[in-house]
Amino acid sequence: MSYADLQRPSSTTNTYADIWKDAIDRNNRAYADRGDHRFVDGNAPVTEAHFVIWSARKSVVLSVLDTVTGCTLKVVRSAAHATIRSCPMRLAIYEGALVRTMEGGFGCYLELGRMAAGDVADPDRAAAYASYDLTTRTIHTGFVVDHEAIEGCSQNIPLPR
Repeated sequence: MSYADLQRPSSTTNTYADIWKDAIDRNNRAYADRGDHRFVDGNAPVTEAHFVIWSARKSVVLSVLDTVTGCTLKVVRSAAHATIRSCPMRLAIYEGALVRTMEGGFGCYLELGRMAAGDVADPDRAAAYASYDLTTRTIHTGFVVDHEAIEGCSQNIPLPR
């Protein structure tokens, strides 16, 4: 899985921000309604994880949006600096100029916590992964922390025809 910070969308992250425009707007309003106006020059805190399948005819993006207002806590593993949250998931299917976006329920999102200066996240301690099975037209997702699969985070997501 790859990640995008959507607090200040750029030309490289606009595609993902477009998938979630309504949810990002709701998150911004929720912050403003609580009197938090720090983010008037951008979005309130929002990140996104995605898995992209490219083909000559069609491309598919599986996207999970991480916001304070849209997600719930699932698992915290302090030793691995990892938090797993349950967040909204969408599929966006691109065929030429046509884009179809579909709600996908909820999926897991891996947040890696702050570490000491100079430390980097260890993919052997916490990782999110996705793969695509061409035969069954299914995206498989999973999350592993300290060599253990996180219960409820392994999903098989069939793609529509």
